[in-house]
Amino acid sequence: MDASRGEGVCSVCRGEQRRPVPTKPEITIESSTPAAAVLDADRAPGPVALTAAAEEAVHRARATGIAAVGVHRTVHTGAIGYYVSKIAEQGLIGIGFVAGMPNMGYTGVKGAVVATSPLAIAVPAADHAPLLLDMATATIALGKIRQAKAAGTPLPEGAAATEDGTPTTDPDKAVMPLPLGGAKGSGMSLAFELLTSVLVGAPIFSAFHSDAPQGRKHRQNALLIALDPAAFGGTETFIQSVDATLSTLKTLPPADGSDAAFYPGERSAATAADRTVRGIPVAPKVWKQLTEAAADRGVALPATAG
Repeated sequence: MDASRGEGVCSVCRGEQRRPVPTKPEITIESSTPAAAVLDADRAPGPVALTAAAEEAVHRARATGIAAVGVHRTVHTGAIGYYVSKIAEQGLIGIGFVAGMPNMGYTGVKGAVVATSPLAIAVPAADHAPLLLDMATATIALGKIRQAKAAGTPLPEGAAATEDGTPTTDPDKAVMPLPLGGAKGSGMSLAFELLTSVLVGAPIFSAFHSDAPQGRKHRQNALLIALDPAAFGGTETFIQSVDATLSTLKTLPPADGSDAAFYPGERSAATAADRTVRGIPVAPKVWKQLTEAAADRGVALPATAG
């Protein structure tokens, strides 16, 4: 096995095999216990498959206190924080993991070896926006590398690497992000592969780094977990304590140079509320692409402010 084979995956590498996404996927759910299930997405887009998985996890957790739903054969999950937020909206705690095609370096190995696998946790509150931690195991997002290349600005030290895994700050040479915290990010990504892909019988990592013809077919797997506070001592008491915790953080004196302390998800919730009223800003280039795509498909565009 040549670990440097990771040089050909997703948008940063050249060897990925892509297949059309079915317009009418046949999503099925298999279950062996009341608190666990596996959803076969039939290559349905992530927003379809993981929304269904989140609903299933909530339904089961209401009866069992905690439930986990694994997802395999989905494509491009998008922002995993969205799905755990849907769980939190129901008054439950949501935890999610995703594993996908290798597109990130691994400490001590050449090339793209593991995925920028994200972790997300959403905790409901009453007087505050829910806590929402949504983070990848990479130091920098792939999109940030592309933005730096377009702007001609250098990348932070230790954030990205060349095709063979050599760290670089040159955005024109950078093709992959490096793991967050070095071995820590590497280990998290590998662990998430085990918790998602291997757990549901759909390994990605080992297949990708093998000679199997289907090893580089684009796919992602996920695991969503829902915890019902009612099973751990009571929902009302829990929610009150969450609010007290977040309120305490907000009253602590800010460090020099900082206006205030923010908890994960606080500022994004404020942005979402603002854009619900004012609308979503779209870059001119993106709007042009959307306009052309809409014209090709006969789709009406939404109203704009300018």
